[in-house]
Amino acid sequence: MWDIVRPVMRYISPTRVQIVLKYVNDLKTVKQTPKLWNGINRYFHNSPVFMTLNDKDKNKTLALFDAARQRKKEKSTFLDVIYTYVHEDQRKTGHVSFVYTALRYMDEFGVNEDLEVYKEILDTMPKGRYVATHLFLAEMMHYPREQQCIIDLLQKMEDNAVVPDPEMEDMVINICGKYSFPLRKLRRMAYWQTKFKNLNPWPMPRPLPSDPLELAKLAIRKIASVDVQSTVTVYNAEDIPESIDKTWIVSASSPDQEKLIARHPTDVAAYVEGPYRIWISKASVDYFILRTDVLRPYYVDNQDDDDITNIDVSLWRRDKKKIATYRSIHEQDEQIILGVCATGTSSKDSLLSWIRCLQPKNPALSKIPILFKFIGPVDDQERIGPGEMESNDPKELPEVETQDKITS
Repeated sequence: MWDIVRPVMRYISPTRVQIVLKYVNDLKTVKQTPKLWNGINRYFHNSPVFMTLNDKDKNKTLALFDAARQRKKEKSTFLDVIYTYVHEDQRKTGHVSFVYTALRYMDEFGVNEDLEVYKEILDTMPKGRYVATHLFLAEMMHYPREQQCIIDLLQKMEDNAVVPDPEMEDMVINICGKYSFPLRKLRRMAYWQTKFKNLNPWPMPRPLPSDPLELAKLAIRKIASVDVQSTVTVYNAEDIPESIDKTWIVSASSPDQEKLIARHPTDVAAYVEGPYRIWISKASVDYFILRTDVLRPYYVDNQDDDDITNIDVSLWRRDKKKIATYRSIHEQDEQIILGVCATGTSSKDSLLSWIRCLQPKNPALSKIPILFKFIGPVDDQERIGPGEMESNDPKELPEVETQDKITS
């Protein structure tokens, strides 16, 4: 059942076990002495001699990947480790240990979203050895440890949104048979993942770019998609003579927001607020908004159109108070969004440069008092560098508010 070296007589040291084996010469004797057979099984399964037989294979597998960690952590290095294990001269053992170790190092080498690497790992399993000969063995999960190992490999593929292909299905059939549990898992994945793969209204490129500027473009484009007229513009802070941080600025605005800025009173302050966090697949981006408070409450029609207790069919007699100015998507109940941006440093100076970049198309911003209102320490924010991605869960920032006024 377990993938270990077959025990031989030289491992059995107790004298009484050797005496017992003399009487167990054929299957008939074994059937007639069940207590004797159970005692032998207990010895083999509970003996400390046989419990450590796989430790050598585990240490050998870890040594392969530990040596590869000293080199460049990339796909070719990971495949070299698999090639070294497959083309060993001696008899290969410890397939399950190697697969679990490879799965553990995939994230470190950045190959956890590569279907080819999963195929190479699966190809290390022996072919035909775990195939059930009849349905009873198949339902009893023939070779359970090996089948569970392949199921865990498929589960890691599902967690990383990797869809199996027909070639991988043939590989699983050759290893475990067409009635095995891993094949059922693979076919369920192939059916459902293809349906859910393209359901995201904001499709992301695979693999996800590691450049912070490209991630910021994806994030701002996702936020600005609520208005089809929104345009995403990339500014360079070096174009502003007074700027200190020479970084990039990704901004999004729409014609409706420009009209709201033009109509905004010059004696009412606007706020640059943030940083807020948005997730782009497994990477996060901090963004800021330019907002203002609602000047007058909006009319809300609380009449239930489905209420049949008071039916009024006179369409030409409409209450005058129900006639209100249409408000855009940016005019929310609590605030009015005038713009959104993400900068390379998420600093106060880069946000000031953002306001300077908006002033040519929105001259009213030079007259409106603008205050900075931060919900967390801006200068100490974690930034995504080239080749780095955050995979932990989003955490709320501390409620710390600071206000600074822009001097025109």
